[in-house]
Amino acid sequence: MFLTSDQIAKLEPRGRRFDGTDRRLPLKSALIEAGEFGPGQTAGRFYPMACVALEITQRCNLDCSLCYLSDRAEAAHDVPMPALIDRIESVLSHYGPGTSIQISGGDPTLRKIEDLEQLCHEIRARGMRSCLMTNGIRAKRPFLERLSAAGLDDIAFHVDLTQERKGYESEAALNNVRRDYLARARGLGLRVLFNTTIFDGNLSEISALAAFFRAHADEITLASFQMQAETGRGVLGSRGGAITQASVMETLELGVGCRLDFDTAQIGHQSCNRYASILTSGRKSVSALSNQALFHHVFPILERLERRIDGHSEIWETGLRLALFKPLLALRLAAHGIRRLWALRGGLIRTGRVHRMALLIHNFMDAEKLEEDRCKSCVFMVMTGDGPISMCVHNARRDEHLFQPVQMKEGWWSAATGQTTKTPAPELPGSLPFKRLKGRSRAAALSERQATD
Repeated sequence: MFLTSDQIAKLEPRGRRFDGTDRRLPLKSALIEAGEFGPGQTAGRFYPMACVALEITQRCNLDCSLCYLSDRAEAAHDVPMPALIDRIESVLSHYGPGTSIQISGGDPTLRKIEDLEQLCHEIRARGMRSCLMTNGIRAKRPFLERLSAAGLDDIAFHVDLTQERKGYESEAALNNVRRDYLARARGLGLRVLFNTTIFDGNLSEISALAAFFRAHADEITLASFQMQAETGRGVLGSRGGAITQASVMETLELGVGCRLDFDTAQIGHQSCNRYASILTSGRKSVSALSNQALFHHVFPILERLERRIDGHSEIWETGLRLALFKPLLALRLAAHGIRRLWALRGGLIRTGRVHRMALLIHNFMDAEKLEEDRCKSCVFMVMTGDGPISMCVHNARRDEHLFQPVQMKEGWWSAATGQTTKTPAPELPGSLPFKRLKGRSRAAALSERQATD
């Protein structure tokens, strides 16, 4: 049963500050209510939120055929820096140190690099992680060098056919772009992630793309695959019937050349996210999470041993407590690791190296097909001026949140005008010139032009 528009309107942001003591409890409670807090669940057990998007601009230098931004988003003025810093404080209040903040947009590289440097510094100073979400066009090597020096932790490049980059007719051709991006980030101490939107036009290439990512597991930490959804201004709309979680999982297994244990470690609602991890050495890959029974036994014990209730667990601290209080179980985990390495012995003998890479499938909901339990147990939030809210809910009501007046020290700032007034004045922007139209609005304007010619 999908939520009605009235029910969606009742899903409000969670406030600018957290007023409880255990930051994990809200997510854990929602997952329990949804029947999703099983022994493999990591969300709400080891961290209060997987990540939070900090949208710093709605401007973009591409016009993707699948885009979660709204028709009006391009008209929004950039959020002022003081408001962004306040939102960073809100992330810290709700989810604590260790939280990953995705600096996103639009494409955040369209803002001044000094703004990005300051944001990276502010996030690092509060003990959280920063990830730049970008199509990479403006993220040249000197640009990334400056951000790395400012404290950037991760760089997530979004590259796929929905972006309609000129001269690239296949995902295989786009691998040249991906190789270039890897070279730009090489040696800067950044974790490199790649995002790919899966749609009917590239589904047949996803297996080969997974093989490409696996071949570069020494440099790529995570490969994220986002299934087509009908939300935002993109012209393609809803996905075809061939794109399902099951079909994508099977395709990825073919690409990496080994079984992927997507049912071992859970990140939030299984209808939303599926996670797997591989170890590679040479041309061989194995699942890092193949012993499901062992991990499903370990996770609840680790939760009981966990002492922190104010943020993300530190892996080494949790592992040390396991070794101290459950030494036999720690030995079983070590034995599992040794067996995984033994399976890679051929590659290890030749190269002396082993690499780990994660694969993540995101199944975003259509804007008009939101499910209540998935919205309430979301592990991917967007930080608004009124606090965090589920990404899928935010996309369904983007303009409402985007053009909500933002309270500043000087008054109320409006994204529609870029001005600050003494009293809040909610308003939507006027029409945009043709050259700034994106998505459906641009397609409609082109159609109208052709009809009058």
